[in-house]
Order: sequence, then structure tokens, then C-alpha cells
Amino acid sequence: MTTTKTSADIGKPDSVLRQKHLLIVGPLPPPIGGSPLTLKIMLEELAHYQDLQVTVINTSPLRSVNKKATGFNFEKVKRMFVILARNQNEIRHCDAVLVFANDLFAFILVPLLLVQARLYRKPFYLKPVGSGLDLFMESHGRVVKFIMLKVLQSMTGILSQTQYLTGWLRQRGCEGAFYLPGCRSYQPVDPTEHQHNEEFRLIYLAHVTRMKGPLILLDALRSIDQRGGLKVSCDFYGPIHDDIQKEFSTALKITPNARYRGIVEAGDSPQTIRAYDVLVLPTCYDTEGHPGVLIEAMHAGVPIISTQIRTLPELVTHGVNGLLVPVGDSPALADAIIQLAQDCELRQKMGEANFSKGYEFSSDVVVARMIRHIFPV
Repeated sequence: MTTTKTSADIGKPDSVLRQKHLLIVGPLPPPIGGSPLTLKIMLEELAHYQDLQVTVINTSPLRSVNKKATGFNFEKVKRMFVILARNQNEIRHCDAVLVFANDLFAFILVPLLLVQARLYRKPFYLKPVGSGLDLFMESHGRVVKFIMLKVLQSMTGILSQTQYLTGWLRQRGCEGAFYLPGCRSYQPVDPTEHQHNEEFRLIYLAHVTRMKGPLILLDALRSIDQRGGLKVSCDFYGPIHDDIQKEFSTALKITPNARYRGIVEAGDSPQTIRAYDVLVLPTCYDTEGHPGVLIEAMHAGVPIISTQIRTLPELVTHGVNGLLVPVGDSPALADAIIQLAQDCELRQKMGEANFSKGYEFSSDVVVARMIRHIFPV
């Protein structure tokens, strides 16, 4: 049964959200994953608020999920003008604007959307995708950084996915920076301990692209097999990108007990993860925010092995709910896998810690915080 939420459900008087209209500019699936999936999940939660009307301007490109479009091309220019025209039509009817944007989008299009919001005196909120906005700004010259910072400072608020980026923005005068963590629909599964015969089962669930580290994981699995003494298997799930397809297929064939299992339907990830002992995400992206699959592992009560990317310790506390290894270090990854394979008690404690931590990243909690911030008393 679906529960209809009112403003009273988030601790505010009934008048706070009465007839409020939120305009959201951001990407919808496909692809499934990242910010499109996050926005989809948030919209499903927002649909429960009977006092809130939501209009969405979809910014997703019309291209294959497995192809990476780079640079600034004609398709992007055309899409930019379509978005601006649609925003111009919708903004006059809304009470606030929320824009999901990656770094390039934030640099080129967001200032124009902000100007439109200012013309109509509408509160304007930015939700940066991932946590790399600071790296993007620092990669440009002093003049460009100054202009970008002035744009950010003039916004009503910036809903940053990570504590790291929130702190960085506040230190530079963005007083509206607010920490709003990543989220997934809360679908807890039975947290009781599960057993898997003699085989230690790993799961990789992410886009199969070079920077997510699947080749590093396959190298670690071969190393473990060569050492002998442990039965370790790993199932890979996710769309395979063109940049890695041939190399991944070749590495998979020469890695014992490694299998590609296809794509998991949206919403089924916690149940899928629960069938395994550990989730492994050896990502090399320094712009990672709060990967949704790590939150789904929390909801499943399964330990995590990931990398020491600057923001991932916000999700994974080394030795408490998972293990973190240096980026690109397959021997260290192999050692971490062996450690958890040999210590059932530690795995159970980590799984329980994850299960307890997961609720703070559930969509109902995060969206309620977002609404309170955008529509304060």
C-alpha cells in the first residue's frame, strides 16, 4: 500500500508545502545508474507528497549507455537550447528550481538557468553530480574559477552529495552549501547470517568500465587462485562499456570462477547483493560521490571492499563496515578479499554495521531533508 505524505509528515505545518511547485532540471534514465537513477528514486519518493507538485525537465542525452560522449558538440548545443526554452516556459509557474548537473553542465548551462530564475525571483538550488566540482574548478585558470565561484555563491543553495565537497564550498564563501547524501530506496533484507557452502562469493555490481576497476578485480582474483587454498568466485553485473569490452572479455576467460551475469533490474540490487558474501567496487574515479551500489550493500547488510578515493570513507569506515585499499592496487585488493574470506566473524560484524548505517541513506530520509531545506518555514 502506498502512503501519501503531507507536509506534516516531515515535521512542518500543513501550510509549508501547500500548493508548492518544484521545478527539477536533471537527467532521467536511461542510463540506469548514477544521477539518473538517483533522480528517478527521488521522484518516486516525492510522488508521495500530496502537497507538492513536481515538474521535470529531462537533460539526458539521446545516446547509447555504453558510449561516452566527450567534448562540446552540436547535439549538446541543441539540447542546451531545448532545456533553456523549456525552463523559460516552466519557471514562471514554480516556487523553486532544483538543477542536477555534472561539472561541464554546471559551468555552461547552470549560469543561464540561474539568470532565468533570478528574472522571475525564484529560489535556485544546485545538486552537483558526484563530488568532483572542486576538481573541475581547480583545473581552470584564475579568472574562470573566480567567475564560477561567484555563480555558486549567488545561488540560494547547493545540495552537495558529500561532506567533503560541502566543506570545500563553505570554505569559499558558498554559505548555502548543504550536505545531502546519496540515497536509494530502503529495501532492507533479512540481516541474519547467510552461508555459502565452501565457496566465498564476491559480487561486482556497477557499469563495467575501466575506471570502475573490473580489470583490477580480475587480476586480484587470478592472484588469489595462484596462491591456492581458497575457493573464491566473483559474479560481475552491469552494462559493459565499449572502452573495455574486448579486454574485459579476454580477462574474464582466463580468470577461474569469474562470471558475467548481465544486468540487474533497478530495485533488485539489495536482494541480489544479499546472495553474496562481499560486494567489491575497486573504483578509480576521483570524482566518486556516494555510489548507489554501496548504499544498496548497506541495505543488504553485506560488507564492502572498495578504494581509498577521497569521499568513500564517508560511506565505508575501514575495518568497521568494510575494507578500503589503495586505488589500482590489485595485490592489496587480493589481500583484503583473503582477509574477509578467512574471517567469518569479521564479515558478520561488518554486515551488521552496514545494515545499521544504511537507513540514513534511504530515499525517504534524504528527500525529507531536501524538502525541509528547499521549503523552510
